[in-house]
Amino acid sequence: MSWRRALALLAVLGAAGCASEGGVTGTGISASVSGNVVAVDAAAAALPFPIRVTVAEAPAVTAVTADDGTFALTGQFSGAITLQFSNAASGAALGPLPLEIPAGSVTVLENIEIDTAAPEPDRIRPRAVRQFDIGGRIDLVECGTDGTLLVTDGARPARQFLIALTADTEIVSGDGAPLDCTALRVGRRVRVEGFLRLRTQTLVATQVIVGPLPAPPPDAPRRERFRGVVAAVACDVGQITLVQLTDGDAVRRQIRLTPDTEILCGADARPCRCAAIDVGDGLRGSGTIFPRAPGVVVADTVTVFPAAGPVTSVVSAVKPPIHGRRRSN
Repeated sequence: MSWRRALALLAVLGAAGCASEGGVTGTGISASVSGNVVAVDAAAAALPFPIRVTVAEAPAVTAVTADDGTFALTGQFSGAITLQFSNAASGAALGPLPLEIPAGSVTVLENIEIDTAAPEPDRIRPRAVRQFDIGGRIDLVECGTDGTLLVTDGARPARQFLIALTADTEIVSGDGAPLDCTALRVGRRVRVEGFLRLRTQTLVATQVIVGPLPAPPPDAPRRERFRGVVAAVACDVGQITLVQLTDGDAVRRQIRLTPDTEILCGADARPCRCAAIDVGDGLRGSGTIFPRAPGVVVADTVTVFPAAGPVTSVVSAVKPPIHGRRRSN
C-alpha cells in the first residue's frame, strides 16, 4: 500500500464514526452464506459424517450439510463473523472460518477442504470465496492500477468494507454500459462483487455497478467470467480444474462443461472439443454460478489459448489460506 493511500485510509477510517467496531450487527437485511464441503482429512470420496455449520455470533443461524456436502445459511447478520464447523453427529468441533459479510450480501464458499491436523485457524480451507450484492455508499476512492474503494453498507450501525480495484475490475452503469474509475465518486451508490481474500478479509472486485440497483434473490443464478491456467482435465465427466489469479492470489475453480458449452480453440477461435484442452493451457470464458449448488461454474463458452507461463509456476502458487481479521475502522 502506498503512503498516500495509507494516509487517506487512516483519515477516513478515523473520521467514520458510523463504522462498526466488529462483530455481528442486526440489520433487518438478510445475508446469505452457502458452500460445499468436498473433503475431510483428504478423504474426498464421501464425507465421513454430516457437518454442522453455524454462525458463532448468531447461533440460531445454523445448517447441516446435505448428502452432497452443500449447506446454506440465511439470516439477519453482517460484519465480522465466524463460521464454526463441527461434526453434526458427535458435536466435535472441526474448526472456524472468519469472514467479513456486508449487509444483504451473498457469499459462496467453493469446494471446502477440512484438515483437522492443521492448526485450528487453518483447518477450514475453501478453494475460493465469491461475494455478490455488496451494496453501499462510496466513502473513499483511489484509482490507478492498484486502486481502492471504501464502501459503507446498509447495516445499523453502518460498516465499512475495503475493496481492491485491479486492471481486471469491470466498472459499468446500471444498464451495463462500460465506465472508467472516474465514475466512482465519493457519495455515489454502488453494487460490488468479487473474491474475498481471506488472509486480509479484503474484497478483490471483479465488477462494480454504479447506481442503487435492487439485489436479486439470494439463490438466483449469477453470471461469472473466468480466466486462468488449466490444472486438470476430466473430459469423461466434463470437469476442468482452473487456477485463476485474482490480484496476485491464486484460487482453484471447477469449471463444468455441458453438451451446450461452446468450446473454441486457437487465435482463429475455431470450434473444438474438450479433448483439445491440455494441462497448462490458458482458458477463459463465461458461465453461471448457482449459490444453492456451489462448487462449480457451469460454462456457456470457453476459449483455449496459450498460457502466459508454465502451469507449475501458477499451480504452486495455490496455498492454504491464512486466516486473519481486518478491523473495519
